[in-house]
Amino acid sequence: MSKTLRVLIVEDSEDDALLITREVLRGGYESASELVETSETMMAALKRQKWDVVISDYVMPRFGGLEALDVLKQSGLDLPFIIVSGNIGEDIAVEAMKAGAHDYILKGNLARLVPAIERELREAEMRQQRRMADEALKRAYEGLEMKVKERTTELVETNEALKEEIRQRKLAEREREKLITELQNALATVKSLRGLLPICAACKKIRDDKGYWNQIEEYIRKHSEVEFSHGICPDCAKRLYPEFFKEEGDHFK
Repeated sequence: MSKTLRVLIVEDSEDDALLITREVLRGGYESASELVETSETMMAALKRQKWDVVISDYVMPRFGGLEALDVLKQSGLDLPFIIVSGNIGEDIAVEAMKAGAHDYILKGNLARLVPAIERELREAEMRQQRRMADEALKRAYEGLEMKVKERTTELVETNEALKEEIRQRKLAEREREKLITELQNALATVKSLRGLLPICAACKKIRDDKGYWNQIEEYIRKHSEVEFSHGICPDCAKRLYPEFFKEEGDHFK
């Protein structure tokens, strides 16, 4: 089964266009072709449907091959563009190739047309595959770049959290050292209560480190966690309240 080849022919001669169509059929393809003669009809045809190849004459009264090539470029399509002309010199052919034409063929040597079309179709497919690969690579790179940015953000956040944890640990360490110092001072104070205290032999007041005399209860309360409850010992009770004691003994009535 033959394959259909969609050919856009830029030509002002219907006879020459028919020769191109017959050569495509001879090469084993079904030809679905359209003939255009101006830039407007060519652009309209390019927008209207898909084409496999553009074949253009080089010299026409109102529209030339280089102008047709410019129209194809403006469309943004990547199609094989082959010039078929009956009157073209080597310098003109080189100029056309430099401008972007993929090949040029003399009308008297149309046997080269189908092989040239097949070659350029393969080249176009390879270009399409390269573009797809480039686009896939670009998407992959963009995705990787996004992941790197996200990971960088995560690392920054983790680093900030770690800095905050270190700061909190340092604060806790300072609080711990402060508490240890306070405990050591308290212990030193408690130990100082076990040492020699200046105490009045008469009123029992205690002299502090600044030389002030304090009630013994007040001094001990300031330097320890002791709280006092008051009562009267038996000796003081007998001395202060003798009427409540029997003469025979020291029992409280």
